[in-house]
Amino acid sequence: MDPVTLIGIVFGGGMILARALLEGGHIEGFIGETAFIIVVGGTIGATMACFSGRDLKSLFPSTTVAFKKPSVSLTDIFEIFGELAVLARREGILVLENHPIPVNSELLKRGVHLVVDGTDPNLLKDMLTTQLATNEMRSKTMASIWSTAGGFAPTIGIIGTVLGLVHVLSNLSEPDKLGGAIAVAFLATLYGVGSANLIYYPIAKKMNHVGKTETQIGLVIIEGLVSIQSGDNPRVVQEKLKCYIEEQEWPALEAQAQAKQAAAP
Repeated sequence: MDPVTLIGIVFGGGMILARALLEGGHIEGFIGETAFIIVVGGTIGATMACFSGRDLKSLFPSTTVAFKKPSVSLTDIFEIFGELAVLARREGILVLENHPIPVNSELLKRGVHLVVDGTDPNLLKDMLTTQLATNEMRSKTMASIWSTAGGFAPTIGIIGTVLGLVHVLSNLSEPDKLGGAIAVAFLATLYGVGSANLIYYPIAKKMNHVGKTETQIGLVIIEGLVSIQSGDNPRVVQEKLKCYIEEQEWPALEAQAQAKQAAAP
């Protein structure tokens, strides 16, 4: 699990709550069942109206990527293609068919099978690029659901506040209770703005970030597969892939590659 997302949300909410308590507030004063129902229910309803049932059904399984560590990194791909390129060079491409892939990447596994089957390089690149674009579009759709909820929540909160104020103004016979009633009415706005900026938008941004990272890794995989299929030297294959990795990481990658080569029988 990647705790950064959860830590960020809890830390942000905790700092806001701490600020309120330091000013003399009480936890009980920030709890309002009616405001919670209006904001959460209204936000869910408005968001549901914007997407299909298929999209909504996939939302929570897709959202887990915001709280998990990536299953594969660019450095993993760099090392894997170093091994695959050496094997293909020494024993031929067909040997890759039974070579285990140590990372969970469906794109890489599918690409290796296509390479072994002798798929035309241009067709291989087109097929995998299309798959990558489809995955990226799906990831953006899932992120946009959270972003859409973040857009609706503050407005629904304002609606809840207006409803609360209408109720307050229709009961002016007890002026000593007006202050508390108005404070409860504004809880809806607090819930709406708070949930949007501490939950919905952060999750959407994190999912977009994960999607961009996966796309970058996918491009590296495609580049590596095409390079191996073209019969490039293993060193050339890795030099191509290094273009996708930040320069400050190159020395560490080269050191790891040299260590593996020295340890190899």
